[in-house]
Amino acid sequence: MKRSQFSFLIGASMLLLSGCGKQDAPQSEEGHAGEAAHAGEGHAQDIILTAEAAKIAGIEIEESRRMTMQGELKVPGVVTNTARGKAVVTPPVAGKVVRLFVQAGDRVAAGQPIATLQSSELAGAWADIIEAERDLSSAQASVREALAELELSKSAQKTAQASLERQKQFASTGAFSQPSLQQAQKDLNEAETELEEAIQEHVVHQAQLERAERLFKQELISRSELEEARLEVQKDKLRQDKAKRQIEIAKAAFDREKAIAERNLMNSKEIQTAEADVRSAEIAVVQSRIKHQSALASEKGARKGLQAARAGYAALSGGSRASGGAVTVAAPIGGVVTDVDATLGQALERTSEICHIENLRSVWVTASVPEKEIGKARKGAPAQIAVKAFPGRVFAGVVQVVGSRLDPKTRTMPVQVLVDNADGSLRADMFATVSLGVGRSDTVLAVRRSAIVEDGDRRLLFVAEDGGKYEEKLVELGRTQGDYVEVLSGLEEGAKVVVKGAFVLKSEKIKSELKGHED
Repeated sequence: MKRSQFSFLIGASMLLLSGCGKQDAPQSEEGHAGEAAHAGEGHAQDIILTAEAAKIAGIEIEESRRMTMQGELKVPGVVTNTARGKAVVTPPVAGKVVRLFVQAGDRVAAGQPIATLQSSELAGAWADIIEAERDLSSAQASVREALAELELSKSAQKTAQASLERQKQFASTGAFSQPSLQQAQKDLNEAETELEEAIQEHVVHQAQLERAERLFKQELISRSELEEARLEVQKDKLRQDKAKRQIEIAKAAFDREKAIAERNLMNSKEIQTAEADVRSAEIAVVQSRIKHQSALASEKGARKGLQAARAGYAALSGGSRASGGAVTVAAPIGGVVTDVDATLGQALERTSEICHIENLRSVWVTASVPEKEIGKARKGAPAQIAVKAFPGRVFAGVVQVVGSRLDPKTRTMPVQVLVDNADGSLRADMFATVSLGVGRSDTVLAVRRSAIVEDGDRRLLFVAEDGGKYEEKLVELGRTQGDYVEVLSGLEEGAKVVVKGAFVLKSEKIKSELKGHED
């Protein structure tokens, strides 16, 4: 770095020579005497640059101005991670590493995949889910079957009740209505037709089910499509059972109507038979209702079992993306992967470390404030951080925590400063110098720190004058704040100060003075 700066200075100085005015009058004895007298007064020769030479030298000007500054207290400190700035990635379940997606130095976002593990424990939990899904599917089929049986028993009860009412009506009139026999014949015909249609559809749906089972085994259709085919076959069976029962009921009604028609009267035995049919139908309804309620309870239990199986699987996967026995572990925070401890094929436990991630977008700098200075530290006060790794650079921060207990060995109080570190320059465990803002704020004359040139114990800067002239000023400095430093003496407000290129001017001035001594 120094070598490159030196090369730049040599090149810049050569360019400046063509633009520097040095009052090259003939050197007479009077001239030498006058020059000696001038040097004896302690005034150095000014640097004069043309506009082009100043541009080549990279000269930038900024006026000195007044600004508000606060007193500062400089103390040592150390950089540490914030609570959310570091994460150790561990697997949610024991398993074998089958994929690694990161390596040390990679930058990752929160939620980005880190590694995939294959876990026998997770595979077992997945099998429990599949079994619970089967139990629920079976329970739901039982509910549908019980509901169909309940509806059928209700229909039979309604038919038996209607038949009883009709028989009572016949008994009260003592006559048989021929249309009743015709209606009974019609009901019987319709029931037989319904059975034939149900049988035909069953044949078709059974063939479709057998085909679906073959396709499912070949993994060409989903389980839901297979279950749908099975449901159609179950519906066909229920429809056939219902049609057969309707035929039985219709045939019994037809036989009764036919017997009545043949005898042309209604006796008490027929009424008793009809009443017995009603009671039987009512009992069948009650039994069907109990069966339906039991099926619903079984379905509820199966649903809870499935929920429990899924909850157990989710607990094992720890919220990570998982399927079957595989789980993909994701980054809990965004940042940089600092260490990768796992390798492919390695068997990990829940406590095993896969990798470490650090997010240094903001860091703590813990300052150690001496006991006698503790009263000056205030929460919310500004702070400036300097580290040796970046000389001349200042990191701004704010005091967030003032400790409550002294270190008994060093007699210092920890003060935590939160520092923005978006570019990640500050690293954990770096030593720092912390300048805490303390005391009252004053309005002072200030210039940029880049304008100051160190010359031994002296602090200098250059002021641009008219005609391309640059005058060197000896100044006394005070407190600093960010990129600015207080000027206690040696400068006036509004002076056009060289804030960039001052070192080039100083080098040129030294060169001119050396040349003057040689002459």
